[in-house]
Amino acid sequence: MGREAVTTATYDGRTDEAKVLLENQGVILRAPFSLTIPRDGISHLAVEGEALTGQGPRGPFELMLGAVEAGKWKTALEKPLPTLAEKLGLKPDVTVWTAGDVGAPELAGALEGVERAEVDEATLLIVHVANEAGLTEALAASAGSAAPVWVMHGKGKAAAFGEGQVRVLMRERGFIDTKASAVSDVLSATRYVKR
Repeated sequence: MGREAVTTATYDGRTDEAKVLLENQGVILRAPFSLTIPRDGISHLAVEGEALTGQGPRGPFELMLGAVEAGKWKTALEKPLPTLAEKLGLKPDVTVWTAGDVGAPELAGALEGVERAEVDEATLLIVHVANEAGLTEALAASAGSAAPVWVMHGKGKAAAFGEGQVRVLMRERGFIDTKASAVSDVLSATRYVKR
């Protein structure tokens, strides 16, 4: 997603100029609105002249984006979001080795039906770690593998063991991060490969 514009927006009974962002969770209207039109609450999308129009939980909305940009936003909002399995690259030809607690509902769902393999035969590694010791243990157990590794860790600044700490430790061990993905409200994942 990742689109943004400063435009005239109409929603929730008011019209004002605001910074508007198109993100996975929906359309974010910054001050003076300071609210989000959730993606799953948007319906009746249309491009009408220069505007993207639709229906949100609080009523109709209109974003004066220009015809071309409105069309791009409409297309992006109508396109289904990729599943976690797709984000992680879990396809029929992929074999996975896992370490740590991979029972979180979102992750367990993504792993459903995916063939498991021993670490030396897996084409992808997925580890869930809560601290440095857990990451060190998972890396030791997978030391012989050259497969990419997804490290699941806490999400956001409040995480006890999050992206920053994981990145420092992984880079110290010769890995480089290549991709990141949200897993849930409290988990993120970062993909690493050996340099």
